Amino acid sequence: MSILNRFSRLPRLSAFYHKNVSRFCTKTDGPPIPTNALKDTYSANEQSGTGVIYDKKPFRIHLQAGKNYTWCLCGRSRNQPFCDGTHRDIFLKIKLRPIRFIVSETKEYWLCNCKQTSNRPFCDGTHKRPDIQETRT
Repeated sequence: MSILNRFSRLPRLSAFYHKNVSRFCTKTDGPPIPTNALKDTYSANEQSGTGVIYDKKPFRIHLQAGKNYTWCLCGRSRNQPFCDGTHRDIFLKIKLRPIRFIVSETKEYWLCNCKQTSNRPFCDGTHKRPDIQETRT
């Protein structure tokens, strides 16, 4: 007799019943990953470094078309995933600058919170790498 059958009053966890449950969004048949239309306009997109890992999963947010956004690359902003100017603190000595971007249509987007994406500021699944998942935040 299963332990879950003995305690029928306890809420059942769906992860026990589904064999292929993943921790993060791993849909590959969905829409393509968006790109930053301002990528060639601002030189901050050409920075080679990446910021500290803020979170190990992306941030879903509703963005409006045509509006300018500033995504935090250093990972130290208190207004994640957006920049609050923390990188300007002279005592922190942060050389990374935020990424400015706009979106082409109003809808929900996944923004990177691990700050390791190669498609800044949008999540490209880099957070699933074992070295990122094993780090302590």
